[in-house]
Amino acid sequence: MIMDWSLIGRCGVRYTLVYAGLTVALTYAVTRSGIVLLCLFGLGLVALLFALGGTGTVRMGTATTNADSMGIASTIVDPADMQAKRMDSDIKVLFYGIGLLVFAAVALVLFG
Repeated sequence: MIMDWSLIGRCGVRYTLVYAGLTVALTYAVTRSGIVLLCLFGLGLVALLFALGGTGTVRMGTATTNADSMGIASTIVDPADMQAKRMDSDIKVLFYGIGLLVFAAVALVLFG
């Protein structure tokens, strides 16, 4: 299975840093409440648990030939492996949940 690290990095930055960070910052700026930060922390935990185990899907890698598994270069390429792919929704929820957990915990320590 080929990992698209640039896609994972972009998704991680977008959903963890930008969206979750803005959610926590704007919510705290509007409410100035530690209880709301605690609720965001709980929401991040629920999102994380849902993304890790609640979807019920199994991710399958690309099947390799015996030549590939022995380290012999193969000229057979699956065109689907070369196509640009969007990040799955459960991975977006995972990154967003991680961001909510981290930013809400930091905000609770700093402002709560």
